[in-house]
Amino acid sequence: MKICGIISGGNYSPLDKIGECDFIIACDKGYEYALYSAVKPDLIIGDFDSYRGQLPDDIGKIVLPVEKNDTDTMVAFRYAVKEGFDEIYLYCANGGRFDHLMGNINACTFAAKNNVKVTVIDERDLIYFISNNSVSIPEMPGYSISVLSVTDVSKNVCEKGVKYELDNVTMNNTEPLGVSNEWKGTAEIRVGDGVLMVILSKMSGE
Repeated sequence: MKICGIISGGNYSPLDKIGECDFIIACDKGYEYALYSAVKPDLIIGDFDSYRGQLPDDIGKIVLPVEKNDTDTMVAFRYAVKEGFDEIYLYCANGGRFDHLMGNINACTFAAKNNVKVTVIDERDLIYFISNNSVSIPEMPGYSISVLSVTDVSKNVCEKGVKYELDNVTMNNTEPLGVSNEWKGTAEIRVGDGVLMVILSKMSGE
């Protein structure tokens, strides 16, 4: 398994598990977060409209025009998919501008549709994007677990180890059927065609 870590430019969150990554990309302001966390990326991507500091000479760079179709983070995702990474850890992707958050969800969906598992790591949330794949999650006290389709349809959705189980159900992205489930042990989530978003959210007061 080859893992690519991508540091986006949303709100800062600790770069947990980034030491497991085989390759690290910092996207624009994400390089500032990397510096703050004493993490040296392997590649820096951006149009540098949000990071205005000095760029290092000893790290590879892809400098993008300000006027472009893709976000900096989407360019990083395309790079990771093209380079054959099996999984992406995405950091600092939540908070900040809502349009960029939705763009990050689009990028995660793109990767999952290309058979790359994505894990979004944040202080309050842990989010998985899977397609034709499964994820096993040990019980996390103080966290809710939600399962949503981000494509029009997600087929053969199964949920085990939770209070409200599903067995080969078709989910769509117009009904929040899987919000706020409860744990009954290790959760086993599986999906066939389509892209499923599995969200672990820290509950208020925890």
